[in-house]
Amino acid sequence: MAKVGWNDFVGKHSKRITFIARVSASLPKGQELDKNGRKLPTPYALFVEWCKAYLTGEWAATKVSGGFLLSVSTNEDAKAIQDEFKIIGEAKRTPAGKSTYPIGYRDSQYGALAGDLGYVL
Repeated sequence: MAKVGWNDFVGKHSKRITFIARVSASLPKGQELDKNGRKLPTPYALFVEWCKAYLTGEWAATKVSGGFLLSVSTNEDAKAIQDEFKIIGEAKRTPAGKSTYPIGYRDSQYGALAGDLGYVL
């Protein structure tokens, strides 16, 4: 399924699994295009592209200060995220959910994820 607006998702899914990642809001200067001339997405937009490619249930993402939040509706999608990005700490209660799990998606992983999605760096 596709991305759903954050407020619509939260209103529809009382049982959701939420993750948080800390990444930059923009690309480093001088890295606007890949070697094929494709415009590179921000770290957040790249993660959203990954979600569109690999998640099967309803999900929503939103930017927050210092990163973004992602909520999924299925255990299968939560497992896909955990398998790819790993949970790196204890879940914490946040306004986004009872248990928000920090995941290991960082700026340093941008190149590998971009390559997986067909960008040539």
